[in-house]
Amino acid sequence: MFEFDLQCFADQAPVQGFDVSISVMGPNGPQFVGEYQEMEFKIQDEDEEYWLTGRRTAMLLDGDIKITGKLKRGWIDLDLITQIYGQSSIRRDSYLTSARFTITATIDATFKGLIGRIALEDCKFNEINIAIKAGKGVVSHDMSFRAEGIAEA
Repeated sequence: MFEFDLQCFADQAPVQGFDVSISVMGPNGPQFVGEYQEMEFKIQDEDEEYWLTGRRTAMLLDGDIKITGKLKRGWIDLDLITQIYGQSSIRRDSYLTSARFTITATIDATFKGLIGRIALEDCKFNEINIAIKAGKGVVSHDMSFRAEGIAEA
């Protein structure tokens, strides 16, 4: 019988924000240059329920896998529309094609025994949120995305 020992993780230090750097590569090389304050991503397996006649519990079938996420930081670049859509304006008669990006999180915590990369591939930004507040507060810039793939690089 296999026994899982949780004690082996008790002394291991977790990865912290300053152990990770984020980069965004677009069709023209590095884009959205600068340090991101936050990044989050989620892998969601949307299994489907299959109900057999006379049963009270469902059989779970594999469903769609969705990869979503968000980048957050202070607003530092004004050509946001151009970087995502390839033109400087969005109007009713415009034909837009969204660029695809690769977002890479590089973990460099050698003293914790953790080194590696996670690459979110073929990302499409589907929501951009810029929050402007009065006073000395930083103008925040959040970009939500969906990814077609993820890989441990």
